[in-house]
Amino acid sequence: MEKYYLSYEPEFKAFCIEDAYIYAIEQEYEIPMLGLNEQGYELLGCPIPSADAPVIGFLLGRDRDCYSAGKNYVLALAKLGYNLRFLTYPHCKAQLNGCQGLCLPGGAFASPEVYYTDAKTKKTRFPSARSKAYYDCIQLALDMNIPILGICAGAQMIAGCFGLKLYRNQSYLETPLKHKNTKAEAHRLNVFPDTPLAKILKSNNQMFINSRHKEMAAPLKIQKELWAQKRRTSVEKVNLPLDFYAEANDGVPEAWGSEEDHILCVQWHPEDMVADGNEQMMEIFRWLANEIKAQM
Repeated sequence: MEKYYLSYEPEFKAFCIEDAYIYAIEQEYEIPMLGLNEQGYELLGCPIPSADAPVIGFLLGRDRDCYSAGKNYVLALAKLGYNLRFLTYPHCKAQLNGCQGLCLPGGAFASPEVYYTDAKTKKTRFPSARSKAYYDCIQLALDMNIPILGICAGAQMIAGCFGLKLYRNQSYLETPLKHKNTKAEAHRLNVFPDTPLAKILKSNNQMFINSRHKEMAAPLKIQKELWAQKRRTSVEKVNLPLDFYAEANDGVPEAWGSEEDHILCVQWHPEDMVADGNEQMMEIFRWLANEIKAQM
């Protein structure tokens, strides 16, 4: 099967492929198998991985009339020395087959209504092809038993898939923190001791992180109360389907996951911190590489 490549577009600070090009490939009855070429690795200053290195699937975002992968995401993943395969929405399941890991990035799109604390329906309807692709990738990765790294909206979609709830915005909180802003150090991250994230970051200490999310996972207390109501049990007896690893000072969850299902979710953007030379945040991406290695 022929492989096609994304090209770097400075306007978007992203590697992109136009919809028209994808359509032309589809007209030849091909599933677009998308990767990064030698020029891309050279631009990033990363070595070209060997052909037999593991493959990480990355679900693409959108910039006008093209699919895109932000440069910082691609840089952090390329540093792992693994091959990258970029996933489009209609073909994401076929493209994910053959991958040994999955990265679900952030982005501006609505989650299914049922994922929110104030859901107006109990049925899972997907508001866009993009949100459906996230769901499909999560379900297939779980079936394949491959590790998943979710970032920002990717983390929130994973939470929703497991039955946890989201806030639509921070108006549901009484907090002085602004969770959607452009600061490189937006607020403190409080990592819970003895959690996988504490081991990954090799620290139980507070640290500063960026924060660009409008929607967010509801606080742990709210999650337990809602889960108890749904299961008709007491809060004390609740076992949530995912474990919480960190929060902001106002109680907003910032990281969660499952060691059993090989899932790590963070609600900030470690890829931007990696691009600024933060080696500690690179450990989050190395977690994905290490989990892949352990599964092989």
